Amino acid sequence: MIRLKVVSITGVMSLLALLSFYSSEIQVSTAASPSQEVHTPVVEEIGELSDDELLALQNETKPTEESGKFTKGVLWKIEKDEELIGYLFGTIHMNDKRVNKVRENIMGIFDEMNSFAMESFPSDHYWNPYHGGKMIKADMTLPRGQTLEQHIGEELYVKVEKVLSQLGLDRETILHMKPWAAMRSFAVKSENTEDLILDYELLDRAASQSKELYQVESIEEFLVTFYAMPLDVQVKLLEFTVNSYDKMRDTIDDMLVAYLEEDLLKMYEISTSFIPNHPENKRYRDTYLKHVIKDRNIVMEHYMRKPMREKKTFIAIGALHLYGDQGVLALIEKDGYQVTRVPLETI
Repeated sequence: MIRLKVVSITGVMSLLALLSFYSSEIQVSTAASPSQEVHTPVVEEIGELSDDELLALQNETKPTEESGKFTKGVLWKIEKDEELIGYLFGTIHMNDKRVNKVRENIMGIFDEMNSFAMESFPSDHYWNPYHGGKMIKADMTLPRGQTLEQHIGEELYVKVEKVLSQLGLDRETILHMKPWAAMRSFAVKSENTEDLILDYELLDRAASQSKELYQVESIEEFLVTFYAMPLDVQVKLLEFTVNSYDKMRDTIDDMLVAYLEEDLLKMYEISTSFIPNHPENKRYRDTYLKHVIKDRNIVMEHYMRKPMREKKTFIAIGALHLYGDQGVLALIEKDGYQVTRVPLETI
């Protein structure tokens, strides 16, 4: 089983902070060990979209004024021509006990489905206990001869090093981290925890029920969203992150409350609350949302098409990816499916 108890302010809805802590040997429960069997997908792992394919899909998804249609709801029924295709569930990558009620509400529907799809599998090669840590550490590390301090300046570097050292990263690792990797490594330990993050509990349950397993994003595609950010944006986002670190616990609690209220709009707003709300910061906010949310929406919806064609599938992705007219729900509708909210209190 996978037991993780770390949450990031800028990565509440992602796995990268967890992965970075794993690779840096922070005290997080091991995801796999030689004596422990990891989940192996029943189907082939997805191949990454090429740059040209992603660009073509981006061009099909032009920014629009928000209609307000997809602002509430974390569980949605997917149909086509009055036939049930499955369910799309917006999860939160936390193991807080307050998520228990959500867990109880969805399990009946989950058990009735034939397949399960989620973001990157924990059994991806990045989680290999022998070389996975080295691989992700290489992705996080600047080219030889470069240092983080050179890119962000001495004053900001001192602040970053102080916090990340307190979190357990060694100074040599911090010195050579890429700015985006340092940004995603700011984290606090979850409180009120259960053993399993809900996503991974669903994966365990799906495997025990012999459901077919799909992933709708590879780790490589996830990392590319940060590689592609302009360096000056990475640096600025790191600055915003370290400056907001003292408020991280409150931000995480606000995000969880919004999730339990099924308020996607509020979650979306909270996700960038670490960026000061000034006009000059609009570029950084827009770039962050494009790379971390909107581009990934396109990738995820693209790979959802296979389990949806197989029908009776349960798809779990971060709830932020459901929000708005550029979210996954809107993209599914564009593909000719009908989506209907299922309020959790009605199940």
